Amino acid sequence: MTTNFITNRMPRLLAMLFLLLGLFCVAALPAYADDYDTTIDRLSRLQSLARDFSASKDTAPDPIELTLAYTRTGTYNTTIWQLTAGVRDAEFENYVNSNDPDLAALQSVNTVQLPNGEKIDFGHLLASMNLVYNGIPITGSWGGDCQEMAQQYYGQASDAAGYASVMRATFNIDDDGSVSKFGDQDLRADMDSVVVGSKVKKDTDLADALRSYYENLTDYDRAKEFISLSFGTVDTSNTSFSDAVYNALLEDSGMQLLFYMNGMWSADGWKIKEDYAPAVRGATDLFAEYLADAVKHEKIKSETNDRLVAMGGQALSDALAALGDTDAASAALAAADEFANNAQSTVSSGSDAISTARETLQTKFDVKIFQLVLLIAAAVAAFMLVFSMVMFVVHRREE
Repeated sequence: MTTNFITNRMPRLLAMLFLLLGLFCVAALPAYADDYDTTIDRLSRLQSLARDFSASKDTAPDPIELTLAYTRTGTYNTTIWQLTAGVRDAEFENYVNSNDPDLAALQSVNTVQLPNGEKIDFGHLLASMNLVYNGIPITGSWGGDCQEMAQQYYGQASDAAGYASVMRATFNIDDDGSVSKFGDQDLRADMDSVVVGSKVKKDTDLADALRSYYENLTDYDRAKEFISLSFGTVDTSNTSFSDAVYNALLEDSGMQLLFYMNGMWSADGWKIKEDYAPAVRGATDLFAEYLADAVKHEKIKSETNDRLVAMGGQALSDALAALGDTDAASAALAAADEFANNAQSTVSSGSDAISTARETLQTKFDVKIFQLVLLIAAAVAAFMLVFSMVMFVVHRREE
């Protein structure tokens, strides 16, 4: 290797060295956490603007929905989220940006450290509260995370116990979502969105509700209230508790739609696909185990013995019909009728949300087109990868 060769390439080598050093330093930095008081204050100001905006309109949109929908971006504003949680109001967004541009920070909020020192994915919390408020309490919270974890680990075990064993490596770990599909920040957001979201009414002050909830909050209190709302009166020391968690997931119409859209649900008999069932059961078993430990395996008594379930059977059937799958629509409706006859559940506020989603599906969303877009995106990504490799080889040969 000649001196000129080294000299000519020294700038490139130094640039690579500084790049690697920069990446190392970034990786070594602690995860950034948004300030709790600042975030709550922004939420309060956002809702205040939502009230003013609503009051100025003849149609008077719901300030709660305006507030929560405004915060949903990225993965919380995909087509499926828009169908179930609602579409962000572009006019309101312009109104906020004009009156208080600092509030745009709520659209990228992630980790927030709570008063008790715990960290939570605050963006996930608000997005899930949006769904809970709309009457879909499971899909955007713990059910969605169980589904994602089952999909992530699919094929790595043969039964539920095996799946629970391998999933334990990432379940409830200290993580901001970079590694785990169901880390500790997601876990807290899932439960808190149900507990707080289920109590939100149109006149609720969201900032006050969250401040009150997080004051002196313990893991025990959080889990106890969540269990009562989600599963009614249950004995968490009994193995039947795991069955209750798993069955609640499968009986929820919002989850059925989510499973179906991800290829994990069969239209034949309208049930979870047999090959996915062990993975889903492994995820719910881990979740049930965590809840039982959090409440010291006590028997939890619900004051009403009701639980939050999305009961949109007819709406779900209509949505499936709008997607062009009449067989699935018929199967879903039959299953919903049977469940309605046997269940003692209550619909959370805003139970017509799935009906609204159905109408949007019928008028604005074509699943086949959506799937085609995904395929095209994947093809472009693959092409760019191959192109980059070819350019690298050509560049090396020129050297």
